[in-house]
Amino acid sequence: MDKINNALRVLSENSFLMVFTFDPKSGILGYMNHSFRFFSKFLKNSINFWEILKYADTEESNLLRRDILNISESPIEKRVIKISFEGNIKYLKMSIYQYNISKNQMNVGYAEDITDEIEFQQNILLHNAKKNAILNILSHDISGSLATVKNLTKLASEKVQKNDFKSIELALASINDICSSNMSLISSFLKKEFITSLSIPLNLVRTDLVVCLKNLIKQYSAMESSTGINFILQCESSSLFLYVDEDKFIQIMNNLISNSLKFTHKGGYVIISVRDLGETINISVKDTGIGIPQEMKSQIFNKFSNSKRPGINGESTNGIGLWVVKTVVEWMGGGIKCESVENQGCEFIIDLPKRGGIS
Repeated sequence: MDKINNALRVLSENSFLMVFTFDPKSGILGYMNHSFRFFSKFLKNSINFWEILKYADTEESNLLRRDILNISESPIEKRVIKISFEGNIKYLKMSIYQYNISKNQMNVGYAEDITDEIEFQQNILLHNAKKNAILNILSHDISGSLATVKNLTKLASEKVQKNDFKSIELALASINDICSSNMSLISSFLKKEFITSLSIPLNLVRTDLVVCLKNLIKQYSAMESSTGINFILQCESSSLFLYVDEDKFIQIMNNLISNSLKFTHKGGYVIISVRDLGETINISVKDTGIGIPQEMKSQIFNKFSNSKRPGINGESTNGIGLWVVKTVVEWMGGGIKCESVENQGCEFIIDLPKRGGIS
């Protein structure tokens, strides 16, 4: 047994994982391997687990404390916590288990510093949000331009005389075909992107939804001059946390905002609001557009509905966007509904559980 213990100690001391034990009553740390001791210098050699948690987000810390008290029922595995100390931030992925020594309950755990991974993901999400916003706006503008050209060619064709305008008529017909082809290409591309997203598993991470939405709306607001649409973000709190797949959540928001762009005239508004309802968070995307006809409301979330319609500038639709939105929202344990009166705007309301379906 001593040989095994020695081997485990050597393994622990040389591991990149931070291995530690502590008394759940006092919080006093017992064993700390080399990686943990090195990390503790970041916190000026703190030797009390509860003291370390004081540097975590209050809600996060309270949640972890509660789960540690109930650790006999369920161990804590792969919990990500954010530690802030003197302007420095670290992200730890932590697992904690219970064991007994002479009838005394103790906790043993290990943690991994995933700060670089989280920061990389945040950068990717930021660039992805910017890319998606640009793609949605480009598809909006290009589709509108192509639809206008198509209407002009039709008008020109109707006015062509029989004399020497045959070549012009053929040219206009070709332009018309190009417009249709490009609009179809955009629609196919968007449809492919949405379908591809469904094959990627959910990655539920505790996320500050306010920060996420501020970054997203910032990208759209920067392009208000080209879209002619005003964007407003309304939040009751400076931060709201929930477990969510941030990448898919951004895709949901991009889809709903894109719909608002298609059906809202220049000078109109798109208002995104967030409310804390206790166990859930309510997200609303509301516009001052043309609204949805009564006969179309019951079909808008159906995959194969007949409720597809072009935007006010002739933008085509991929036809399955809202079905994808509803599917992903439900995967995350939430729900979505639509409220609209024709010619009075439209509002999509999402309710997501803070625990993201995590039991």
